[in-house]
Amino acid sequence: MPRQPALSFAERYGPWALVTGCSAGIGREFARQLAERGLDLVLLARREALLRTLAAELQRDFGIRTHVVVCDLARADFLADVVAGCADLPIGLLVNNAGAPSFHGRFLSRSPGEIERAMHFGVHVQVQLIRHFAAPMAARGHGGIIQVSSITGHMSMPFMAEYSASKAYQLTLGEALHYELRDHGVDVLVLSPSATRTERIGFGMEPAPVVAKALAALGKRPSVIPGWLNQWRAFRRRHLRTRRAALEELGAFQRGRLRENPPAR
Repeated sequence: MPRQPALSFAERYGPWALVTGCSAGIGREFARQLAERGLDLVLLARREALLRTLAAELQRDFGIRTHVVVCDLARADFLADVVAGCADLPIGLLVNNAGAPSFHGRFLSRSPGEIERAMHFGVHVQVQLIRHFAAPMAARGHGGIIQVSSITGHMSMPFMAEYSASKAYQLTLGEALHYELRDHGVDVLVLSPSATRTERIGFGMEPAPVVAKALAALGKRPSVIPGWLNQWRAFRRRHLRTRRAALEELGAFQRGRLRENPPAR
C-alpha cells in the first residue's frame, strides 16, 4: 500500500489558529511565526488598538487572513465571548497563552479576590478553552493545542505559591492530554519558559527562540522548556535533589529576592 504523504504544518494545524493574549510578548511572537507558516489567525486580547495594528502587519507581511476578537478573559462569562468571536471559523490550533502576571510575595498578603483572579486565569480559563476547542479538533481527526505554562510549574515556588501551583496544573493537564488526545489526532504541547522579555519584563530569553522551540516540538513531545540552562535547572531540582532540598533552595532564593525587591501594594 503506498505511503500517504505527510501533512504540512498548515494542513495539520490549520486553517485557523487562535492565539490568546497576543497583543505583546510571547503571544505576539506566536502570531508572527504561525502567520509565516501560512495559518490564518484569530487574534484575541483586551487591547483592540494593538490587535488591529498586529492584524494589519500580518496581513501585509504574510498575506494571511486575520480576525480580531477583543475579549477580557477575566470576565466570568468569557467563554461565550470567545465562542461568539470565533463564530464558525474552524480552529485547528489553540495557543493558550493569556494569563495573569506572576506575583512575588507572601500568600497571606494576597486578598481572596487576588488569589481567585490568579486561579481563574491559571486554571479555569485554560481548561475551558481546551475543552471547547479540542472537541471539534478530535471530530476532524487533526489539530493542536499549545499550553503556555512556566518553568515554575516544574517545582514548588515559595512566595509564588498560587502562581506556581496553577502552572503545575497546566503542566500535568497538558502532558496527560498529550497522551489522551493523540488517539484523536490532536497534538498537545506544554511550553514552560523561564523569564522571557516582554513589555513587562526587561530580562530573560527573547520571545522568538521560545516560540520556535515550541513549534518545533509540537507533535513530537508532551512538554518543552526553552533554553539549555533552564532545562538543566529544572532537571537538577526535579531529579537530582530531594523535593525538600529543592524547596529549601528555592525558598531561600525567593526570600532573598523579596528582601531586595518587595512587592508594591
